[in-house]
Amino acid sequence: MGKTTSSCSGLLLLWKKGFGLVVPMMRKLKITTTTLFSGPKGVKQGHFVVIATEGCKPERFLIELGYLHHPDFVKLLKQAEEEFGFSQVGALAIPCQPDHLKRIIESKKG
Repeated sequence: MGKTTSSCSGLLLLWKKGFGLVVPMMRKLKITTTTLFSGPKGVKQGHFVVIATEGCKPERFLIELGYLHHPDFVKLLKQAEEEFGFSQVGALAIPCQPDHLKRIIESKKG
């Protein structure tokens, strides 16, 4: 019986730790559970949504799949992996300033 209690306590601790990381990020990005679990509104085929999380106001971007090969964007994806892991749900949070992401987008267009 002690082992089961210990296992349950461990699972509860892991859940609380994970939830403790998710909730502050949701608050920072002003994401509600309704927007988190709703379908991707306004996302065209061949695109995905990214949120630049740094700065005063996080900003949402609709990104073409072709950017997945852009070296500067790949660096941002690696930073996102290090900071947030692979368990993100919905829009992909990127730890950068919105202006930096805009510069990357403009450099690929030009």
